Order: sequence, then structure tokens, then C-alpha cells
Amino acid sequence: MSVSVSYNSATSGSKGAGGTATSNRQISARVQPVCRYQKGESGAEAAASMKAPKRDRFMDSFDSTHPNWRDHENDREGHWYYPLCVPPADMSTEEYGRLSEEFHAKNGFVYVPAGGQPPAPVIDGGTLAKAAWKAVEIPPPSVEMNPQMGDDVQTLVGVENWVWASAQTPQSVTATATAGPVTATVTATSSGLTLSAPDSKVSCRGFGTPWRPGMPEGSSSCTITFTRSSAHLGGSTSMRAGVSYSASYTATDGARGGLPSVSTSGSLSLRVGEAQSLNTGPRN
Repeated sequence: MSVSVSYNSATSGSKGAGGTATSNRQISARVQPVCRYQKGESGAEAAASMKAPKRDRFMDSFDSTHPNWRDHENDREGHWYYPLCVPPADMSTEEYGRLSEEFHAKNGFVYVPAGGQPPAPVIDGGTLAKAAWKAVEIPPPSVEMNPQMGDDVQTLVGVENWVWASAQTPQSVTATATAGPVTATVTATSSGLTLSAPDSKVSCRGFGTPWRPGMPEGSSSCTITFTRSSAHLGGSTSMRAGVSYSASYTATDGARGGLPSVSTSGSLSLRVGEAQSLNTGPRN
């Protein structure tokens, strides 16, 4: 099946461009129906089984489950198909029981002549949503910082660095998949970035505030301040940025529920310097 995915970025650009941007892509996903039709005995085999000795007491039941079976008792090419449900490993007993009961209540044995096709299975909204969410790939977060001091040293000890998510970092993700008459929509959202680095103090809410000239000090929602140079770490330190997404789904068959959360992360190598003061005494 095909899944349509929309990624809504935290910001449409760097250095104060602000706003949001949406990118779209189509991906493929495999989905296995929980309930389907399984190939069974041929018309002749089913009739022979029913006519076996001591089976006549089941005739009324067989007439009910295998309508018009006598019309196919000499057919060795066509087959009876029966409803079958198999629970996925991640499906709860309650959900499987409900789906299986509904499917068997609406679907019975079906005779399919040679060359014919059994009824197509209907994939329930929950199964469809889980398959779509499993196929979605969320890119790791990337961030931008200010001030930018140069290639040799990116920041200094004690400097409050503004950090914000770049346009490549999704703030929310929407995935839509359709199979037969059922459409499922998955919505994943995040509350923002998490930052961590050795020898640092972090204050971060949301996806940060893109810096632009003239913005007052202390107005960023996401900052990191280093308390020690990176010299003792071999010259550079690694700042990790992470984003966690919580997901839920709705479907046109009435199904809705939660899905497993997904966490992504990326890292940025920084050289943290330390400003040196030069003291000179009075000249004699």
C-alpha cells in the first residue's frame, strides 16, 4: 500500500525566517490483514467428507455453513474458502477478539470456482495505522546556534548560546494510508528539543527561537551555556539534540487509539574556548 506522509518543520528557515514549512512524500508499506479468507477443501472433497459414515447428523449444520454445496459436489477444481483470523504479535487480546468476532459474524464459507478470486479482505483501521506508522521514517533533528564565532572556536565558556531547530527538523508528522474502503490517519507531535552536552547548563522549551539582529538578551526559549572549555575532551565536545514524538490514529471505520512513541537524535561537534584576560602591571 502507499502511505502519504507530511512533515511540518519547526521553522521554515534559519536566522529568523520563522514560520512553518511542510514537505510531503509517498512511501510504500506492507500490511497483513488480521482476518481474511483461507483456501479450504474442493467442492468434491467437502461433499465426500459430508457423506462419510455417521456424518449425517451434521447435515443441517453443513447445509447452513456451505450453502448449495450439492451444486459443487463433483467439482475438483473449485474450492471452499473459510474466514480465518490470526492475531499479530502486537495486538491485544481484547482488540483481536473484537475484530475476529465481527469478521466471523459478517462472513461465512464462500465457494470460489476454478480461476476465481475469494472476497478481498478488509483491513481494519488499527492494523492499517500501525503498518503506516511503522513505515514512516522521521529525520533526526538538526539545530542552528548563535553566536557563531568561527571555525577554530564555535563558542566560549560562559556565553549563552541560542539554539533552535532547523527547517529539516519535523515538529509534527501526519501519515495517511488507504486500503479498500478504510482510511487511517496517523498524527505524531512533539513538545520540542532536548539538549545535552558535557560541562553545560541547558534551558530549553519548545523548538527554540531563531536569532535575528536586535533581539533582546534572554529572549530565547532554548539555550545552552558551557561551563568549561572542550580542551580536556580532546579539543571538541559533542552536543546532542533529541526529539520525541507521541502518536495516535483515527480511521474511517471508527477505530482510534495510541501508537508507540518514536525518538530521534542528532549530534553537533563544537569547540568550546575560554576567553583569556591579559593583566599588565604599572610601568616603572
